[in-house]
Amino acid sequence: MKILKASILKIIFIITILLIVTTNCKTANQSKNQDCPKITFDTDTTTVKFEGIITNVKNDCWADGFCSIEIDHKWWVIIIDGGLKDPEVKPEIRGEYIGISFSQNNESIGKKVKVYAKIKSKNRLTLEGSKEYYVKVIE
Repeated sequence: MKILKASILKIIFIITILLIVTTNCKTANQSKNQDCPKITFDTDTTTVKFEGIITNVKNDCWADGFCSIEIDHKWWVIIIDGGLKDPEVKPEIRGEYIGISFSQNNESIGKKVKVYAKIKSKNRLTLEGSKEYYVKVIE
């Protein structure tokens, strides 16, 4: 019974994300004649692959230890999760980010990226957990 409930919750989670992505993409791109990004969920439903445009950058990691990017006005990918941590704790295994800079003038906004990341919550992704995860500028 527990396995069935877990499976149903995963299916509902995937459908919810797909509805959000499809609706937001069609609304945002109606006047631009752009195709919506193709999104691929792995069979374990904990990771996602897609391409999109960086629409916002949170570059104040110097203050709180977190730097992240927003893609297509809907996905937030945590790139740097630094912050103050216990020196005894091993750092998390994490993927890489290529071609993205966190600077005062946010020059990464508008760049096309390819993403493979772990789903952390509804619209939040992370590179923590595997060296295979990435965010790469592809323009």
